Amino acid sequence: MLDRDQQRALALAGLFQAAALVQQLARTGETTPEAYKALINSVFVLDPGNVEEIYGGVAGAKLGIDTLLTILKDKETARYADAIRYSIGILQVEKQLGRNSDINSILRSRLEQLTNQLPHFDSVTSSAVINKLNDLYLDTFAKFRFRIQVNGDPRHLQREENAARIRAILLAGVRSALLWRQLGGTRLQFIIGKRRLVNALESLQRMAALS
Repeated sequence: MLDRDQQRALALAGLFQAAALVQQLARTGETTPEAYKALINSVFVLDPGNVEEIYGGVAGAKLGIDTLLTILKDKETARYADAIRYSIGILQVEKQLGRNSDINSILRSRLEQLTNQLPHFDSVTSSAVINKLNDLYLDTFAKFRFRIQVNGDPRHLQREENAARIRAILLAGVRSALLWRQLGGTRLQFIIGKRRLVNALESLQRMAALS
């Protein structure tokens, strides 16, 4: 079982995994397959027994763990400039979600319906599932005043399937942001508790390596 610091760190790693995947996809048109699948699957774990279960185990959030550690320890802010901005944007969307009970209800209801339909699809990352998550994003988060602006190669961003994948990833990112806040995560804590966060992430990184 993970302690409280590790649980919060894992949820925050899930958020940064989403941001890193959006940066990858926007710049290259590709994503890390295992990280993408684990993150999309996290959207459908509606009533988990523990935090690890959401990502299919600690290793499911490895990209996010590695990314966040690189930013915090190696100060690679330029390399992940877009990912950092997306992470801040995801937190802002989650904050707006917390103020809108109607959108919350729509989100939960539609996700429950789609979760029940998953056995009928080839994969959780099939185009049919991703298109449904894209539509859900447009029907919920896209209604908010604040919008996350994605930068990258126009050749990749202009493809409809990539736009759908980006929205699906961002939706999963908001799920991680919500989890992080539910576990007691705050922006102030992120700033003043950096050493504890790094320690927790390093322990998670070791666990992921053993998986």
